[in-house]
Amino acid sequence: MVATSSFKQFDFGYADSASEFSISPKLLRDGYYDLDGIEGKVVDSHEFLLLGYKGSGKSAIGARLQVLAGGAPSQYAAHDPILVDSLPLKEFKGVVPDSIDAHLRHRFGWALQLMVQIACGINGDGQADSKSKKRIAAVCKQLEKHGVTAQSPATMKRFRAEKVTATAGLPQGAIGLPANVSAEFQRSTDASRIGDWLAYLQRATSEFKSQRRHYFFVDGLDDLSLIQEGRKEMLGGLVQAVSDLNKLYRESSAPIKVVICCRTDLYARLELTKGGKIQSDYGLELNWYQNPRDFRVSHLVKLANMRARLVDRNSSNVFEEYFEPRIDADSATAFLLKQTRHTPRDLLQLLKIVQKHAATSGIIPGNSVKAGATEYSQTYFVGEMRDALSAYFDQNQIASIVELLGTLRRRQVSYGDLAVKVDSDPRFKGRFDLHSAIAALFDNSFIGNVTEEGPAGGYEQYYRFKYRNPHSALVVEDKLVVHPGLWKAFNIA
Repeated sequence: MVATSSFKQFDFGYADSASEFSISPKLLRDGYYDLDGIEGKVVDSHEFLLLGYKGSGKSAIGARLQVLAGGAPSQYAAHDPILVDSLPLKEFKGVVPDSIDAHLRHRFGWALQLMVQIACGINGDGQADSKSKKRIAAVCKQLEKHGVTAQSPATMKRFRAEKVTATAGLPQGAIGLPANVSAEFQRSTDASRIGDWLAYLQRATSEFKSQRRHYFFVDGLDDLSLIQEGRKEMLGGLVQAVSDLNKLYRESSAPIKVVICCRTDLYARLELTKGGKIQSDYGLELNWYQNPRDFRVSHLVKLANMRARLVDRNSSNVFEEYFEPRIDADSATAFLLKQTRHTPRDLLQLLKIVQKHAATSGIIPGNSVKAGATEYSQTYFVGEMRDALSAYFDQNQIASIVELLGTLRRRQVSYGDLAVKVDSDPRFKGRFDLHSAIAALFDNSFIGNVTEEGPAGGYEQYYRFKYRNPHSALVVEDKLVVHPGLWKAFNIA
């Protein structure tokens, strides 16, 4: 098919799913690509842990469910996401007494926070039975009476001083909590009321009955600076609390599910005793990378074409219809995907930038595509790199690391050559730790490793990037290769 219209007509979306939800919800409703059927598993199965690298579409699943729920309010509700990076995490200190074991303390603190959010979310559900309506209304009245709000973790400290005064009696034990919870609370003279509140909230939410199913998404775990701030144990407690609550609601048949979205590399760093088991039993991973030999079957290509067809139903493959067959030595599709880390955000943002350089109609000249790739490299891709480095370094250090990359002028370099450069150049010496910088760049796929004779010999070169294999580890003895998405920004031939 020969394109007679302009590539500029298509809406490929936004870098942030929240923006897409508010500006172009149609893209989430009709232009959403369900990778490996994960959406159905989130809605109907026991899995609750969504893993993936930045830009892989974790948040988009929650936003899509919000859109779909808006069209079927009697069936289910997808509430506004609970954004961990927007919560004042320091306010959690003191919610549960320090006399409680640290791991359990974080677990209980998050359980309280989540159940307050859940109670506020399900209150007023017109599909709930009358008993559930009265019970949840009473819970919210209790929270209001004591000044506890979902937005301020600090207000939960009032649980330590205030008794539950609802007419509904407390359960004999704290439903769903670890078996040793009673003993833990008994050891602390000021913890008994926390135990009562935990039991009260768990009973009220777990006995909730409704024709509508409620989904709560915990998001905002894409920021590695949370780990750098020493939050490994605290965030591990969050994952465990989500696991505890989902188990509770499954066993009680409550129509409530809590889904937590987390960066794959951040999850691996959490202090979580059952992290491997939780990931194995309840994890879903958004991994878009495929062997690039046949781009026509690429999930990312299908996603882009799906969104294009929302504008032009007759479009079959925009990569063949609007691009020259080859750009440099590659097919147009291969050339574009090479600029990305094989995530939806990378590819769709690249296509949006190419649109700015597209002709008013017909095929986009190869030079215009390359001009778009250059702008993408200099703006979006370098911006993503700076953002990733901000979790590890201050702004002055980031500026020095970026400047170091600008001095390379070549795609491959040895770690030793970089070390010599850093030690001999006053712009870099003593400004940052080189190994930490290279490790951060590798972990975020801005730098990879290259093995000259392949992983086991037999062919020329083998490239290792984190986005291709999440288990890849930096090998400083092998050569380092700069991601193609940075070549234009740093004038690398």
